[in-house]
Amino acid sequence: MEAQRQSSLRESQREARRMEQRLAQLARDEERLNSLIASLERRRLAAANRAEAAAAARIRTADLGQLDWPVSGDIIYRFGRQAGPGTTTIRWNGIGIAAPAGTPVRAIAAGTVRLAAQLGTYGPSVVIDHGGGFYSIYGHLNIIEVRVLQTVQKGQSIGQSGGANSDQGPHLHFEIRGEGGQALDPIAWLRRRQ
Repeated sequence: MEAQRQSSLRESQREARRMEQRLAQLARDEERLNSLIASLERRRLAAANRAEAAAAARIRTADLGQLDWPVSGDIIYRFGRQAGPGTTTIRWNGIGIAAPAGTPVRAIAAGTVRLAAQLGTYGPSVVIDHGGGFYSIYGHLNIIEVRVLQTVQKGQSIGQSGGANSDQGPHLHFEIRGEGGQALDPIAWLRRRQ
């Protein structure tokens, strides 16, 4: 009985260490993404004054609640702080949309691809610059169909969903960032589902 209790305790401690490592990796990957967005913003602001940059925006506040979903599927996690495994808390800067691996992922608006590569725990990812300081981020892709500096159109397939090896199973991690790299709740921007 005592040996079983000790074994169970050791396993719980190992699981707690694994979770701490996973959360630390998520924090590092989020910082990497934040740095990328901040760098893109600095370049954008240096290239044009604010009025010109806003005029070129392909996402505007008038688009609140009007953008098409990048994939169809149930929401498996929401923007903001959520309870994680055990006593942990996870802060999501986007939403998780359940989608079978291989489901086409579509750009929510026209823009220029700024990243099309592996991004730590986000897996294969695409970042699209929509102008005016707006970016959309598509993580946990299985296949990336675009390249950096490519211009994409609204509704264009940019890749296929993956995420089968993530804790949440096959899904798309989706974020919208606003001016200054601020994470915005994607649900507020996406068209209301019927």
